[in-house]
Amino acid sequence: MYFYYFKLALLSLRKTPLLTLLMVAMIAIGIGATMTTYTISYMMSKDPIPNKSANLYQVQLDSMNYEFADGDILPITISYQDVQALLKSDIPKNHVALSAIQAEISPINNEEREPRSLEVRSTTSDFFTMFEVPFLYGGGWSEQDGKDAAQVAVLSKETNAWLFNGENSVGSTFYFGEDTYRVIGVLDDWNPLPKFYALQNEAFKKPNGLFIPFNTQIKNELLTLKLMNSYCWKEPDDQSFAALLASECMWVVFWVELSNEQDRDQYQTFIDNHAKEQQALGRFPRRIFNKLLPLQEYLIVEEIVSDDSKLAVWLAALFLLVCLLNCMSLMIAKFDAKAGEIGLRRAVGARQNDIIKQFAIELSVIGLVGGLLGLVFAKLGLIAAANTYHYLHSGLMQMNSQLLISTVILAVSSSLVFGLYPIIKASQMQPSSQLKSL
Repeated sequence: MYFYYFKLALLSLRKTPLLTLLMVAMIAIGIGATMTTYTISYMMSKDPIPNKSANLYQVQLDSMNYEFADGDILPITISYQDVQALLKSDIPKNHVALSAIQAEISPINNEEREPRSLEVRSTTSDFFTMFEVPFLYGGGWSEQDGKDAAQVAVLSKETNAWLFNGENSVGSTFYFGEDTYRVIGVLDDWNPLPKFYALQNEAFKKPNGLFIPFNTQIKNELLTLKLMNSYCWKEPDDQSFAALLASECMWVVFWVELSNEQDRDQYQTFIDNHAKEQQALGRFPRRIFNKLLPLQEYLIVEEIVSDDSKLAVWLAALFLLVCLLNCMSLMIAKFDAKAGEIGLRRAVGARQNDIIKQFAIELSVIGLVGGLLGLVFAKLGLIAAANTYHYLHSGLMQMNSQLLISTVILAVSSSLVFGLYPIIKASQMQPSSQLKSL
């Protein structure tokens, strides 16, 4: 019986091609606009590391004085001297210090290739384990390499392709500024969205191309403060790098992985005790107020997904609503024009439920075609967004299988919901009055 209704639906659609095309186009345009904006917003706000996001915390310390403090809002960076103290704790399963520098790299045996300027991430050895970073070749540096400030590096897949034509480059060397660094690992495809481990203004930029040990940055006195959220409520004693390290300037992001609530409580006590010790030495002048900010809360507090993107989704949804309302008016006109056909079917024994099923299948076909066409429009919209916002991570502009299926389901269900009134109205017409139109 349902196959018969499907054949009737196709015949009906062929009889009114222009009206059918208008309904399909309205659904497709509304679905395409909505899913374009929703895809970008969804990819921005999804959990970047679902396996362990509940155990990852950003450490925030209240070391500022009253003049620079902003209530209970703490900076997302801490000072170098606090980093050194926190790295001594054995409570976290992993702990990671992060900074960034700008550097020029170039291959050693290819003088024709111009140096490339990269934003380099400096970090501690736990970074790759803690954030589940996949490797194509080699691995991260050891804890001892980190302590020794070894001149080693981990390359992204893209950087490795530029430096070494994508070959296994572990053990090879390249120029890092005027120094020579040795490759110990090459990352596989790794594109966390958002890029939570960095600063909020980098959350949707392309992945970092190169990683070096944090202590190597310190040993070689490399620093690009404009790449970090740096706060200096008390200026260094002089312009030297050593004075910066001993100052109250906060420029290092610090993350910890804590396995359970007990570890979390112990670590909170640890950082509070550290603050008390420093307060006795004349630091932390305001109060003992430190935070372990969970990853998901960090994404909310730092407004990684802006209100503008959420507003765009609502506006697109309203546009879809307008399209569906227009589509509903076309459905009413279409079914009113079929009054004679409905009357004939009712006169030969078709029940009201049969009429409803017939038109529901017809609207499902319209919704399905509109949804598939909407996917094409959404893909075109995402390509246009990728070209416009080329500095953003390309992963934001890609629909996963869940979104693809949801788009089609949304189109079919929307057409049925907004077609419910026209269907019921058509099925309730009296056969006697409908037959007069034949």
